[in-house]
Amino acid sequence: MASKGIGKGMSKRNKWIIGGVAGFVILFVLVAVFGTPSAELVFKDMNEKMLQTKSVTIDQKVAMKGTAEIGSRVYMDFSSNKDLMAKGSFSMDITAASNPMAITGDLIKIGDSNYARFSKLASSNKKIDATLNPVETKLKNEWIKVRNNDQYASFSESAFSFMANILPVPYANLNDVQRKEVLAILQDKSMYTISESSKVETAGVSAYKYIISYNKDQFKKAAKAIAGYVSYFKSDDSASGEITALTIWVNISTKQLIKAEYTGTTDSGEVTGTVSFSDYNKTQTVEKPSDYSIESELLN
Repeated sequence: MASKGIGKGMSKRNKWIIGGVAGFVILFVLVAVFGTPSAELVFKDMNEKMLQTKSVTIDQKVAMKGTAEIGSRVYMDFSSNKDLMAKGSFSMDITAASNPMAITGDLIKIGDSNYARFSKLASSNKKIDATLNPVETKLKNEWIKVRNNDQYASFSESAFSFMANILPVPYANLNDVQRKEVLAILQDKSMYTISESSKVETAGVSAYKYIISYNKDQFKKAAKAIAGYVSYFKSDDSASGEITALTIWVNISTKQLIKAEYTGTTDSGEVTGTVSFSDYNKTQTVEKPSDYSIESELLN
């Protein structure tokens, strides 16, 4: 009789184990089928999510063929639609053989006021480097309020100018009404063509990688709408340059851009670039330098 009782107990136990395993298998299958949204849905949601960006840190590397390479890491605060707040670092390597220069420094942008601080002004050309040495000595580690006619501080404008760019997969901080208008343009069937999509692991997260093209006229409509709501973003209908190849990576969980790689053309020739996004909506303090000068004052 005792052995029968044990047998019954073991049978119940086995049933619980088998039932638990079966439940886990079913749950795993459900997660596999329903847990990961499709590439099409993530792409659609990405547009809306990126138009709710309050702040973000952007790493950018741009190479203009045979001319220059520009890099920057900048925190950007979009809490105001009138005054952009930003801070970070930049580098510029002018590769033109006749006038090579290497420039690095920091930058701050508060509305229309730009500030730059150089850490390096040098050249591989000995004659040019000899000219830059005394300039570097006077400007190095000094905050300068950038003006249009500055000879050296204006170099930082290349880093500042990218902040006004609107990508074909745009980011901004729009309210519900504004976002609805822009999304109607971006989510029109003619806007994007996804030629390839695949699930990948990048930057420690699961993402979809998309190779896309876009309708230039439709993008101009979206850019114009965004620029109408956010004064520091610029929409230039006369611009002749365009992105000819674009690959983006989107975080499947957050629906936010991780990275974009592009090839394009400008009036100066071919350009390639990488833009990486991190620290979404993590607020940092941006303040103007407590002490700054005008370039001409430091050089005299």
